[in-house]
Parts: sequence; C-alpha cells; structure tokens
Amino acid sequence: MRITLLHRRLTILMGIAGLVAFAAGAGFEPISAAVAFVALVIALFWQPSHRLSVRLDPAWLPVAGLLVARALWHVFVVGDDVVIPVVDLLLLLLCAESLRSLDAPNDTRMYALSFALLLASTAYRPGIFFALAFVTYVTLATVALTLGHLRRKAQRHRIPEPTADRALLGTTAGLGTVVLVTSVLVFLAFPRVTRGFAGRGDVPVTQVAGFSDQVSIGEFGSQIYANPQIVLRVEFPDGVPPNVNDLHWRGRSYDRFNGIQWSHSLPHPPSNAPRAWYNDRWQGPVIEQRIFAAPLEARVLFTLHPTLRLDSDRRIAPMLDQAGDLLYFGSAAPAYTAWSMSAPPPRDVLRAAPEGGLSRNVSRYYLQLPPLPDRILRLADSLTTGLTNQYDRAAAIERYLRTFTYTLQLPRTAQEATLDWFLFERRAGHCEYFSTAMVVLLRAVGIPARQVNGFRGGQWSDFGEYLAVTQNQAHSWVEVWFPGFGWVPFDPTPAASGSTTAATAATAWFWPGRFLFDGLQHRWNKWVLDYSHENQFGLLDWLQGYASRESAGARGGRTGGALPWALITLALALTGVVYGLLRSGRGHPAETRAYLRLLELCRRAGLIQTRAVGPLELVERLEARAHPAASPARRLVELYLRARFAGQALDEREHRALAEALSRARTHLRPA
Repeated sequence: MRITLLHRRLTILMGIAGLVAFAAGAGFEPISAAVAFVALVIALFWQPSHRLSVRLDPAWLPVAGLLVARALWHVFVVGDDVVIPVVDLLLLLLCAESLRSLDAPNDTRMYALSFALLLASTAYRPGIFFALAFVTYVTLATVALTLGHLRRKAQRHRIPEPTADRALLGTTAGLGTVVLVTSVLVFLAFPRVTRGFAGRGDVPVTQVAGFSDQVSIGEFGSQIYANPQIVLRVEFPDGVPPNVNDLHWRGRSYDRFNGIQWSHSLPHPPSNAPRAWYNDRWQGPVIEQRIFAAPLEARVLFTLHPTLRLDSDRRIAPMLDQAGDLLYFGSAAPAYTAWSMSAPPPRDVLRAAPEGGLSRNVSRYYLQLPPLPDRILRLADSLTTGLTNQYDRAAAIERYLRTFTYTLQLPRTAQEATLDWFLFERRAGHCEYFSTAMVVLLRAVGIPARQVNGFRGGQWSDFGEYLAVTQNQAHSWVEVWFPGFGWVPFDPTPAASGSTTAATAATAWFWPGRFLFDGLQHRWNKWVLDYSHENQFGLLDWLQGYASRESAGARGGRTGGALPWALITLALALTGVVYGLLRSGRGHPAETRAYLRLLELCRRAGLIQTRAVGPLELVERLEARAHPAASPARRLVELYLRARFAGQALDEREHRALAEALSRARTHLRPA
C-alpha cells in the first residue's frame, strides 16, 4: 500500500480513537458525535481530489465561526462546562483536515487535533474505554509518525514514494509496545501528587430509586423497575463473611413521619449510642470493609452497622451527625475503609435490657406519630399483648409483617397508597411499607424506633473479588433503641416473590458480561484514576516484603515464586525488542554499509549536501575537485556496484580491499 494513503488512514484512526476516549470520560452531544464519526469513516475510504478539496475549504469556515461563538457564549454568558463546545470545534477541524486531498501537507495539524481530543478527555474521569482508546492511539501514532517522516523525506529528496511492507509496520508497532510498557513503569514509579491537585471535574451523582433525603410511600399507579447499576463495590480484606448476601449497608435514618413521607428533623438532638456499647456488648468478629461508592444525591457513607472506625482518603471529609449517620463533604467518588461489628447482641441479652433510656427531649423524636386510624393502634396493642419485654414486642411485630407479600407493583390509586390500606386491605407492598408499618406499630406501644434506608446484600463478583451492590438492592428496615446496646436493626420485609425475582432477572440478564466489564472498570479506577502515593508506597512495601520472604525461603531451602521469574522474563523480552529495533537498520551487507559510511563522511566534510547522490556521481564530484579521497572512493564504489547490482559476491581479499579503501577515504575526509 502507498505510504501516503496508509498514513492518512492511520491519522484518521487516531482521530476516531480520540473521539472514543473523550466519549468514555465526558460523553458527547449525540448529533455532533454521530456526524463526526460518519465523516471520519467516510474519510477512511474516500479522499477528494485537490480541486474538490479547495472548493470544500470555504464551507467549513462559517460552521467553525458558529462553534467559536458558541464556546464564547458558554464562557462569558452561561458559565458552565466549556470543554464540550470546544471539543465540537476540534471535531469539526479534524473532519475538515481528514477530508482534504492526499497531497495536502496537513500531517502536523491532524496529529495536534487528535492529540488535543485525547488530552481533553483527561479533564474528566475517563473509564476503561479510555484505556483501550489510549493504547490504540499510542500504537497508531507510533506507526503514523514513522510513515509520515518517511513520506516527508521522500518528497524532500524527490525520490519515488516507498511502499510500507509488513516488516516496517511490525517494527514500528513493536516500538509502540515498548513505549506503552515504559509508560506503565514510569506511571508506577513516578512520585505521586495529591489526587486533588489536578481535579478531573466533579463526578456526576447517581439517582437511586428508594434512597434520598426523604422517603415516601405515596407513589401509585405503576411499579418499581429493576436497575442493575452498581452503586457500591465492597472488598473484604479479612475474608468474605458467610452471610454476605444478607448484609445491610446502612445509610440514612429518618425520625419524622407525616403519614406519607419520612424526613430527618433539623435540628436534631444527639441520639447516637456510645461506641463502647457496640465494642463491648455486640457480637464479633469485626468486619473490615473497603468500599468504593458512587456519589449519590444524599452525601452518605454506607457501612455495616454499627461502625466502630472509618478511614478515608483526602478527597472526602467524613463526619458523624447527631443521629449517628455517616455523612461526608466533597465531590469525588467516596473511597473509604470501615470496621464494623458482625452481629447484634444475643436475643436473651436484649430481652433482659431495660426499657426507656432516652431522654424526654430525644424520645419525642422517636415516638412521634401523625394522626392514625384507631384500628392501627388496636393492631399494635393486639400484637404485643402479654409480652413483657421490648425485644419480644419488636420481634412479634416483625413476624406478623413477614406474613405479608413483597411486591414491586405500586398501589393503583392515592387512597390505596396509605399505611392503613397496606395493613388491612392490600397486605402487600415494597420495603418502605414494611419498615414504615413496623416503626409506627412500635411507636404506638411506646418503643423508640426509626426508619433506616440503605442497601441489602449484593452479588459477588468472582472476577473482581468484591461485592457489587446495585440499585436493585436499595432497601429499608428498622432500628429499635435498647438502653445499653444502642440502635438494633430489625427487618420486617419478607423475601421477594417469584414474579418479582423473575422480573429482576429478566432486566439484568446481561449480568455475567457486566461483571467482567465492571471488574475491569473497578481495577482501572483503583489502580489508575485513584492511584496515589499511598498506593505507590503500598506497592513498594509489598514488593519489598515479597523479596524478603523469597530471600528467607531461599535460605530455608524453598524455591522462589513466580514473580521474580516473571519480572526477569519481562525484562529480557523488552531487551530483545529494543535490541531488534536497534539492529533493524543494521542488517545491510558489508559493501552497502561501507558505501553508506562513505556518503556520510562526504556529507560531514561538506562535499555533498544530502546522501541522495548516486555512487558514480559521488566519485565524479571528488575527481572534479582533485580530492585525495577520489582514488579510494572509486575503488570502494567499484566493489560496491559489482556486489550490489552485478550480483558478484566479494571474496576475502576483496573485503580487505573494501575496508582498506574506506579507511583511506576516512583519513582524507576528516573535517578540518
């Protein structure tokens, strides 16, 4: 294939890679992205003539002027994100350059435009598709720059355009591989700066059905649809808990109920239990959780209850509010480590706990009730009659509600979307109905309780080795106050029905592939986007510890592990690739190398301007100047022409004569 055509196609593919990279980080306006993609694909297979290219040039100017005005409008009037309007301008210019004729000298402009597109994507938080596009871009750029250099040299020296064979393309692609591997090593070893030093823009918040600052049971007329979007990724450094699918990831608590909607009272008196109660009286062991969360509208940190300790990076600032909820400040995606107790106190211990324990000022928040029908109050009394302790009353109400049916189908009318209708008529609903009913029934008999929202369970990813918690796991449950033990969770929601489970499975049929992709995305976020000096020091400590263990094992007679051999193999492979690249231009026969060396000596001596001089012409120039190097040069050129073009192999005597002629010529051609 002609180098000119191949080079143009490579530069167009670089532009497409830049478009994909930006779309992976910030997204595009669909119309501009589609038009640009179509134009670039057309340019891959069709190049206009020079005359048509000149006629198309004026058509791009008014469109570019409009895009410039649009970008200025966003800067000085709207004041919002100006990157996407500027990227639309970049796409227009890239398409205009791609649709020029092949003889247009626009190599540098196309390089710059595609690289600017790739660079603009780093202003956001690019995903795993950016990594694939970046690798593709580097490989294409390495080959394109090489071919572009060859094309410009051929045009400058007015020689026929060379063709690109597989050896040339393979060598340049191998060079791109070396560049990528070297970049990875530099990335891992280069000193890190604070992750907030060069921000990637605010991470867009995720809206989750069933979780926000307020919770309502008043929706009706439709159903809650399944949504497999992942909102939490949880790693367990100490091992996966046995009940991992039943863990409750606590988020926000609510104390005030108006009959339809739950909310969090502000201001709110302190109502959190002392940490010593959870440390001393709850059941262990402690569970360590490394949590990578998507930012939600409500800035809440989700953990297992009760949380004994929490560590986070510097991008977020966690805080404990008056109700004991974990909130945070910051616009980054939260990444934190929490330590929690694994189980509540035993039942017998809770049965012996005294009642009350909250001050009157705090109790009025957790005993508050809106006006209720009398039959709800009578139901609460009938369920707890004869029970002598607070735990048995709460457990009785929990058991009663679990006889109802769980469904994602919402009530048909506003009249049916009430707690009274749920308890006595429909006896079916989603988790907010069950938790609301239990809190109201507990408060009706004088037991302090509150509504809690978060997530329940998750799905384990064997590929990523983490628990993926999705929007499908959004859940509500109840916390009951026990003096000396704090807030103890109860979950009155029964298991999902078969139809609900089938609907969820039908919506999330692509889970296996999604888990594979999400595992790659999680590793990308953890080890690239969020790679910090803490990660760097941890990696170095791990390597140092591994080396120490291997050294100790060698002294004890054990054989080494696979890591050292893998590193040695990688180093040898890179050395071989680099050596092959360096030797790729030195495979000429001895007579050709001698002639090329003679040309270089003549150029350095100022006798010729370039190396694009024929052998006989070179000798004639030296003889015309009566240069002392003319005689050895003629002898060298005669041997070169006979071996190179006559196909006569040189014997040992002639090889010595070739070397002697080059040595004599070098002596006379040394610059003064």
